[in-house]
Formats: sequence, structure tokens, C-alpha cells
Amino acid sequence: MSRLFEDILRKTVLLLWGAALLMAGCSESDPATEGLGAAPDGEVEFVFDLSAARAAIGEDGSGEFEDGDRIGVYVYGYPTRHFILTLENGAWRPKLKKSDLGDGKISAYYPAREDVRPEENRHIHAVASDQSGEGYAESDMLWAHREIDLSTVSNRIELPFAHGMHRLKIRLTSADGELPEDLSVEVRNRNEGSFSLFTGTPQDPETDEVWITPHAGEQAGEFTALLFPQKLAPYTSGDGWLRIHAGDRTIMYNAPNAIGGSKSFEAGKTTTLDLRLTDGNVEPDPEPDPEPDPGLEPDEEFRNKKLWLYGIDSPVYDPETVIEVSPGNPIDNYTPNVWVKYVYHWSDGTTTESWKLPWGEGCGWYDVNKTYWKDDAEDGYMCWAGASSNILHWWIDRNKEYVAAYDARYGNEPEFEKYPRPSADFSPASKSAIFRLFIDTFQNRGAGEGVSWFITGLNANTSGIDNPTMLDCPGYFGRVFKKTDVVYTDNRAMSKSRFNQIIKHALKNRQALEFTTNGNHAMTIWGAEFDDEGYIGYIYYADNNFGDQDPLGAACIRKEVTYQKDDIMGLNDQTYLGTSIRITALGVADLHRDIWRQAFPDVQPED
Repeated sequence: MSRLFEDILRKTVLLLWGAALLMAGCSESDPATEGLGAAPDGEVEFVFDLSAARAAIGEDGSGEFEDGDRIGVYVYGYPTRHFILTLENGAWRPKLKKSDLGDGKISAYYPAREDVRPEENRHIHAVASDQSGEGYAESDMLWAHREIDLSTVSNRIELPFAHGMHRLKIRLTSADGELPEDLSVEVRNRNEGSFSLFTGTPQDPETDEVWITPHAGEQAGEFTALLFPQKLAPYTSGDGWLRIHAGDRTIMYNAPNAIGGSKSFEAGKTTTLDLRLTDGNVEPDPEPDPEPDPGLEPDEEFRNKKLWLYGIDSPVYDPETVIEVSPGNPIDNYTPNVWVKYVYHWSDGTTTESWKLPWGEGCGWYDVNKTYWKDDAEDGYMCWAGASSNILHWWIDRNKEYVAAYDARYGNEPEFEKYPRPSADFSPASKSAIFRLFIDTFQNRGAGEGVSWFITGLNANTSGIDNPTMLDCPGYFGRVFKKTDVVYTDNRAMSKSRFNQIIKHALKNRQALEFTTNGNHAMTIWGAEFDDEGYIGYIYYADNNFGDQDPLGAACIRKEVTYQKDDIMGLNDQTYLGTSIRITALGVADLHRDIWRQAFPDVQPED
């Protein structure tokens, strides 16, 4: 096997497959989302992050790129340019300058190829029709895409990789428990498709279907094929979708309308198809009845309500009391805790509106904004830290009686001197000492990791730490909270019902909420408005990409939530912020009064 195939097999095929959970570093292209001062045109330092594409990292650090690895980079433009970067002595060469990167739409893929032709600004990729051997490793590809405002971003550009292909796992069983020794499978699919260099998204293949021979697993009856992302197209012809061979017999199986509730094969994900052989035929394995979905019926409890999370003292949105602002009617001084409506009249005659609530002392919610390289604070990818800081300010304030008891009991312990806890005081002017701690300690992390590390000392990811001395930090409440205590949970696959269920539970149970959009930008939800069926119609949230540029300094944004099925990307039952920004995850942080009470049974919180 060639070295290239060995590298792919080691770095991609042996990686744990799952949803492509990108690190929550920011990649919005709005000028307000990057830095304040543009770094001079110089050599760009590319950081290719494998954390979203690999599983557990071995103790020896396996899973990182190695010298000699080659990555292809597309710079979208007219014309689009293609570079091949090679890792040499720990650096990617040749070095590119910011001026080489066009308007900042960048795609990258691994392993690099010499034969690419970015026709119509697409990257074409094909999977092997025979994946029983080396073709399986050759079929995989890692993919990354970012849109960056190069006029404001630093010279360090991070591209998080995710698996570009889909994995179809077929598991065959039999009624009597015995399977033929010569069992084999073929699956019919389009094997060649493309990724848009403008948006980074896969586009449904337009080629003819071919028969693909999957890779046989170690378990009898288990087969795996790598497929280009595409919609699941049922086949009703005599040729079928699956051909199952045993001896001189062939059994045909037509594709169902959906597998596991999905009608598409999405990039970076795994679909498992369980089939049972019975008397010369094949049928789906029976699945247990799903639990009732609480989001499918109107919810009287939440119908037409407007609610903040626990402990927040701010007015909900009321169109009767809002201050209206437009380019022709600007205001310089905003009133804290009074809603503002921005009205924009465009040259084409259309009008758009947006709503914000300025932060006010004692309002109970927080909007920690990134400082955009001010005071040497490198925070271009620190949206996860902004969201985590918001939650921690809320968490400490809502637990203030317990925090005071903790400090009284443990304040003289050695870790307080070595690791003094940053102040939880907050204002838009003074910013956040907790956020500054994250900047001084870490690089890019996953959403919610900051919450767990700060409270318990859990540091599951050590690859992005700037200050190694902080690796030993026991957590600022580590005398009460163990590293095994789950203070933050991450939830993905945001269907309409799941999204509503999680937020309603948080409203009832004194929890805080982080949310991630498009897999890469972390923000904080503080409240929600429900429609006449009890579904969320609007959320109130803080976006850490807006702060110093915004005259409000810190604000809660009101924005509509929409729900879509079967959109053009083949995604099913998704939740969106507005009409185009997909909400991909919700993180939940609990006050854990149960743990506090065990440690301090005599403490009585005010509420």
C-alpha cells in the first residue's frame, strides 16, 4: 500500500465517524465579526484543525498532520486559484500572503490532488466503485470552508476539517442466526459529485448510478461504503438499490423512503441500515416504536408567552413601548433596558426591521463581546469563550449565596493563591475578566468547554492551550464540583420539536442556554417568545461578534426562528435563525443546586 493510502487510512478511515461537529470558532464574513484593526499584509499562518474529523486522540498524539502531508487550498475568485501546501518542519509551505487570498472565501481539502480542475468553481470528488480494498481509503476526503473579512482578520487563519463523505453501514442478520460465508453486498448510487467553492456545500451528484462494492467489516454481515453526500433516491426497478449475493443467489432490495428518519446522506455522518434475511428474501429489522414527540402538538402551557431565563429582570418585547430608529432618525444615547427597533428603507423600496435591547445594570443577562485584538487580546476565534463567559457570569450571580459560602470555607486554600478566580463583575465598559482569562489561557475550543473547565477543572482538550501552567488548574469550584460532574451538556440535530423541548425545559428548570449556528459560531440565548401553538417564534440572544462597533456596547437581539423540511441541502426538519442561518446545537448549563446543597446545607438562596 502506498504511503498516501496509508496516511488516509490512518488519519481518516480509522477516525470515529459521527456528525461533523465543528469547533465553535467564528467564521462569519460580516466585517463586524472579525478584528478591529487589520494586520499588515504578511505571510498567513494556516491552522488546519482535525478535531471535528477525528475521534479520540491517542496518548501518543496520533491523528495530527505529519511532515510531508499535502493539503489543497482553493481561493475563490475570478479566476479561482488552487494551491497545494505541504507540511515541512511543522509549517505549511509555500507561505501565502493575505493578498493571495482574494476576497476571503477559502476552501481546503485533504489529501491534495494535482489533477483538480475547478470548473464552474466546484471541487469534484469521486468515490471508488470497488471499496473492498484500498478503494475505501481512497474514497474519503476531509473538507473545510471559511469566509473571512481579510481587511480586519489577523494573519492566523484556522480551517476546521470535517469528513466530506457519508458512511453507509449495512448490517445483515438472519432469522436463524446463521449467515452464508460467501455473503457480499453491492449498493447503487451516484459516485461523483462536487463541493461549491463559493459556499463550501456539497451539491447533489448528476452522474449516472454505479454499483459500489462496500468494505467488509470484521463482524460477519457488516459492510460499509463511503458515498458522496446526496438525497436518498428510492429505486423501484428490477435492479433494486442493494444486491445481496450468497453463492449463486442474488436478493434485490429497494431503497426505503427514509433510513433512520433521514431522506439524505449528509456529509460527515453515518447511516446504519439493519436488514434481516428470511427465506430467500430481505426485510428491514423491526425498530422499536419511537417515544412520543412532545413538540408535535400545540402546547397550552407556553401559548403566546414571552419568557426570560431564570433570574433575568428585563422587559419582554412590546411593540407599544419600543423606540424606533432609522438612518433618518438616529439616536446617540440609548436607554438601558428599553427595546429599540431599527428600520431600514432600501433603495429597491423594501424595508427590513431588527430589534435590540440595550444592557442595563442588574438586568440579569450578559453580552460578553470579543475585544478584537485590543490590548494584544487574540480573540478572533473566541466566540466559544464569549458564550461560556456569559453563562459563567449568570451562573455565579444566580449561585451568589453558595459562592460566598465557598469562598468563606476555601478562600485561604493554596489553589486560590496560585489560581485566583477572576472577578464576575460585568459592564460593557469594563468588559469581562472571565473572558480575558480564556483569551490568556486558550485558543479555539468547543462550545461549553469553558464552562466545564472553569467550574470543575475538566480539561478534555489540551491541544489549544496557550498557557501550560493552567493545565493544573483544579477548577474555581473544584472543592465542591468533581470533574465527573456534568455541568454542561451539548445537544445536536435541532429539529423543531427538539429545539422547543430543550428551551422549555431550561425555562422551567433554571438553566442557561448556549447555541451554535452553522456548526461554528457560539452565542447565548436569554429568552424566547412563543406563538399561538406554543412553539418558539422568536429568541432573545447575545452575539459576541457585536460589541465595540455597536453603539449599544452590549445588547440582546430579538430575531425570528423558522423551521424547514427538505431544504435544498437535503436536510430534514431543521431549525433556523431567520431564514438562512441553521441552528445546529444547543448547550445547557445547570445551576446544580443539588450539588451545592450537599456541600452547604445551611445556605438558603434568596430564591
